[in-house]
Amino acid sequence: MRKENRHRVPTRNRMGWASRHLNPVSEEFVRFCGDRLTLPVLDIGAGLGTATLAALAAGVRVIANDLDPTHLAAIDWAAPEHDRHRLKLLEGAFPRLDIAEHGLAAAHASSVLHFLKGKQIEEGFRKLARWIVPGGRIFIQAATPHQQPFAPFLEEYQRRVAAGQKWPGWIIKLSEYCHHRQVGQMPRSIHLLDEAVLTRAAEEAGLAVERVWLYRRDDLPKSIQLDGREAVGLIARVPLM
Repeated sequence: MRKENRHRVPTRNRMGWASRHLNPVSEEFVRFCGDRLTLPVLDIGAGLGTATLAALAAGVRVIANDLDPTHLAAIDWAAPEHDRHRLKLLEGAFPRLDIAEHGLAAAHASSVLHFLKGKQIEEGFRKLARWIVPGGRIFIQAATPHQQPFAPFLEEYQRRVAAGQKWPGWIIKLSEYCHHRQVGQMPRSIHLLDEAVLTRAAEEAGLAVERVWLYRRDDLPKSIQLDGREAVGLIARVPLM
């Protein structure tokens, strides 16, 4: 019998894993949610609700978005009764969501952007810049090439960076580079990102990048950790008009 992972749970739609614990970017998002926000926040790709539930506990209204309705049902079930009136469930694929202009105080997307193509990332940042009120924040976490399963791709990635390619981490067929025993839990294609790519995309959408950094994901198994740069975090602000 396989031992249950204490940190991660496979998503039900085979889009990687949902973490049971807040990562450093999610912690910053929840901290921001405690600042007496009057507008709701959006948790994109909420998975099983780790960040959504923490944001609810901080006292804000939360729109939990996910592709999989069973994930949203699990969040609704897990939400405490006294918080449920501040929870809205939104099924759909980011960035193709219907959100009112300046209708959000903040947005959070953990382990989402690395499933999008470059054009979708650009569209996503542009929409976030419209959806979030001036002065609001965007909190992003994504996978980088610096993970053990993607090590065979690193040389190609570095070659693409040196050649000036706009999206050097886009892998059309993941199985050509990744031979991890659990590759079947991932989609066919993946977009490994870094601080330069995310910064450029955010700034092109008119966002002010406040912080961008690489860090170790402590919730990852040893078989996935590589050199302490497994994740990239970005916090950006919608400029005041």
